[in-house]
Amino acid sequence: MRGIPGDSAAGEAPTAGTDGTAQGRTGGFAATSVVSGLLAMLIFAGMFLLADRAWEHQLAERHQANLASEVASKRTRLESVINSLVHATVGLSAYVEARPHLDGDEFERMADRLYRRDPEVIRSLTLLAGSRIDFVYPREGNVDALGLDVASHPEQAASFRRVMETGETVVAGPWELAQGGTGLLVRSPVGPEETGDPLDEARQTDPGFTMASVAVDFERVLARAGFGRTPGALKFALQGRDGTGHRGEVFHDPDGIAEGPAEWRKTVSFAGGEWVLLARPVPEAMPTSRPPAWWAFGILGTLALGGLTWRVSGHVRDRARLLSQYHTLVANLEDATLVVRDTQVLWTNPAFRRATGQSPVDGTSVKDLELFHPDDIPLLPNGLVFSREDPDPAGRQVRVRMADGHWRFHLLRWVPIPWEQDRAMLLILVDVHDNRMLFEALAQARDLQEALFEAMPGHALVLGEDGMIYRAFGDSRGAREADASGRTRSGSIVGHGIEEFLPEAVARQFLAVVRRALDEGALQETEYLLDPGVLHPARRSEPELAGDGCENGQRWFEARVRPIAAHFEGRAAVVWHALDVTARRKLEERLHTLAWQDPLTAAANRAAMERAFPRMTSRARRDGGQLAMVFIDLDRFKPVNDEHGHAVGDQLLRRMSADLAAHLRAEDLLVRLGGDEFLVLTGTLTSRDEVHPLIERIRSVFDTHWELTLDDGERIAVVVTASIGVAFYPEHGETLADLIAAADQAMYRVKGQGRNAVAWAD
Repeated sequence: MRGIPGDSAAGEAPTAGTDGTAQGRTGGFAATSVVSGLLAMLIFAGMFLLADRAWEHQLAERHQANLASEVASKRTRLESVINSLVHATVGLSAYVEARPHLDGDEFERMADRLYRRDPEVIRSLTLLAGSRIDFVYPREGNVDALGLDVASHPEQAASFRRVMETGETVVAGPWELAQGGTGLLVRSPVGPEETGDPLDEARQTDPGFTMASVAVDFERVLARAGFGRTPGALKFALQGRDGTGHRGEVFHDPDGIAEGPAEWRKTVSFAGGEWVLLARPVPEAMPTSRPPAWWAFGILGTLALGGLTWRVSGHVRDRARLLSQYHTLVANLEDATLVVRDTQVLWTNPAFRRATGQSPVDGTSVKDLELFHPDDIPLLPNGLVFSREDPDPAGRQVRVRMADGHWRFHLLRWVPIPWEQDRAMLLILVDVHDNRMLFEALAQARDLQEALFEAMPGHALVLGEDGMIYRAFGDSRGAREADASGRTRSGSIVGHGIEEFLPEAVARQFLAVVRRALDEGALQETEYLLDPGVLHPARRSEPELAGDGCENGQRWFEARVRPIAAHFEGRAAVVWHALDVTARRKLEERLHTLAWQDPLTAAANRAAMERAFPRMTSRARRDGGQLAMVFIDLDRFKPVNDEHGHAVGDQLLRRMSADLAAHLRAEDLLVRLGGDEFLVLTGTLTSRDEVHPLIERIRSVFDTHWELTLDDGERIAVVVTASIGVAFYPEHGETLADLIAAADQAMYRVKGQGRNAVAWAD
């Protein structure tokens, strides 16, 4: 094989002339080269300075825009944090409004669920009766707040009156809390207020609950909103204590910026008031300085351009030297390289010989090398004649036989080059085998991932922060499209927004969960109701679904939403995996009902009475009243079962239970104790005389003939009387067991005296 050709003239020096005219031309050309170089340096330096000034101005504008964006972002995050706390407080007040007689245990259970949602921020949850704090959770560390008269508190009275007068939620503070520390107080009224002075009425006429309040750690609220995490760029302050906005005082100003003009004033709006966010940039933090490399570029560029101009204007490159340097460069390439003309190998570099173990002599055919895998030959020029440039600039991936006999993927490119006073083709083989194997492994991993999603139960989506559906897996892949009006159409749901398929309220819930998952970077869980086939397809037909769904045909879904650590195809997204949990929800509802209800009569059971007794006695003590326990035992009920069967007896018990419940007041509790025994625990009575009308209504239930149906369809009339015993709380017993025992003894006196009468506890 021939070596790399050289140029014999490459190293020759020009011969010095003796002609004075020639020397003059040489000197004049040298002076012109120097002037050209200096002029080029001046032009480049001027352009560099203009570019530098423009860059400095751009950096300043970009920094100002970034600061404005950061202020808006912090305002939005602060609003989101405060509003989430307001919603928790409103939820607590709504719960108390629906259960005006809840006791301490029920309050603690409800408060514990809310507290565990965000224990780092929530300090305590309180419930006010009148203007005093009646319940607090958690009690540890907050006992000092119990009994606090908020209406007379020097700092909290104004916000308390504002809630009572307007009937709206108020975010008060930050103030020093009675249980220690500084916090915000989110207060929400319980129930609508009457006209007049609501505060006086709450203290004098309504002994029940008036207000729910959640105390939150003010510093943690600021940390959650992102304050203090950008040192040296911005300084912030907050105005509008108690949610009074620009009319209120500045309550948070660690850097003292409120004394001077603020660059930005943003209103932080939330349910219960507003604050004003004041922000001022730190002048010395303005990032307009350019890196040293920029100045080095200017200096070096000026010198380089001057030197290049001098060299170009003063010298003509020697073609032979260029060719020699080109050949040397090709020889030193780390990638395997050949020079071919048509099918003949003209030259190979050392990297080719090391990789393939072949050293072809000059004139060897490319075919004789058996270099390429037979299956990849169709990708190359016909007959392996490399006479034209590759039309595909990306090259061809082909397998090349290596020195050890194995095949490895290489990227083959060929381009025309000058070679020995003629044209030839330069073939470069870049080893891409490891990258190819990596991409194939990634493709296999992605296929495995999709297979896992397809095999998993439920429905899986990849959602963007704007609600756009990027991917659908599992059952969701075949979901029917449906818009908010209920119309369905075939096609993929990918590329559409969830608001196209979901009711507005559910779509907002979806977006809130997605954004919370992205903001917190943590797994979120949520439940929601949807019509079957809307977004999440049904595996069964609609008639089958209707049997185990909700009354309106909707289905319950439980979703686990996890943010994707790396952006999905360049976008922030989450994986939304939902399971149909309708059957589980219905089972839970059924079990809850069975826990507190008699299965035969649908009346309350003994466990329900034990649960309600502390609450009812607590209200009676607050009102200075008493309760009555009425023990009802049916007379001669056993003969009905013996003569007509238990099915008829069960009919009678159900009918009697329904009629007894219809004759009681809303605050009275009917309990089936077992067999043919019933209990009635009345609401608060101001005197014993109030129980007489109730007893008369109960006895009127038994002044009738009960028409019952036998198994054969025959209808019979049955008359059943009742023996009734009455005891009073707290006179005849302060515990439920003692009160039932006293009423039971009175009832047995009736039994001993001939039945069908009423006796009062002794």
